[in-house]
Amino acid sequence: MLQDNPPPGFLRIDFDRGRPDPTFNSHVGTLYARRGEKGTRDEFVLGFRVHPHMCNPAGGLHGGMMMTVADLVGTMGGGTLAGLRKFLPTVSMTFDFVAPARAGDWVEGRCEIVRQTRSLLFTNIFLSVGEERFLRASQIAKIPSGEGLAFGRARLDRTQSDGGAEVAAERPPA
Repeated sequence: MLQDNPPPGFLRIDFDRGRPDPTFNSHVGTLYARRGEKGTRDEFVLGFRVHPHMCNPAGGLHGGMMMTVADLVGTMGGGTLAGLRKFLPTVSMTFDFVAPARAGDWVEGRCEIVRQTRSLLFTNIFLSVGEERFLRASQIAKIPSGEGLAFGRARLDRTQSDGGAEVAAERPPA
């Protein structure tokens, strides 16, 4: 069985946080996040290992999986870059499928903010294997007024290798 073996610094995203029934995000596969230095291209990186069940019959990463991950990169990553701690619903997205990713590949997703208004966040999103970008997307997300829902219910799983005690944090380190 293919193991995820994420690169150093990536922590598993726990989308369910104790919910009795898993959400859609938990069904798509194990996703990881890494936080880098503020203002760099690595300030927020979402990553995952491509498993065979994520692929289409031609052996490439399924387009639906690419779109799901790009959506999460845009809302989670864009929200992080903009300093928003709210759930950002997607209003619109467009996708360009540039090349395939294959089973065994480690995929990373990054975004950049194009523009932020009082109520909308515009981002560009890229998925890549190594330095090769294979998906380009653009997203418009709604910035809810008021407090709204918190940053979803997702958290990073900070399970330590020294005894397996889980240490949860609401927010990844800056």
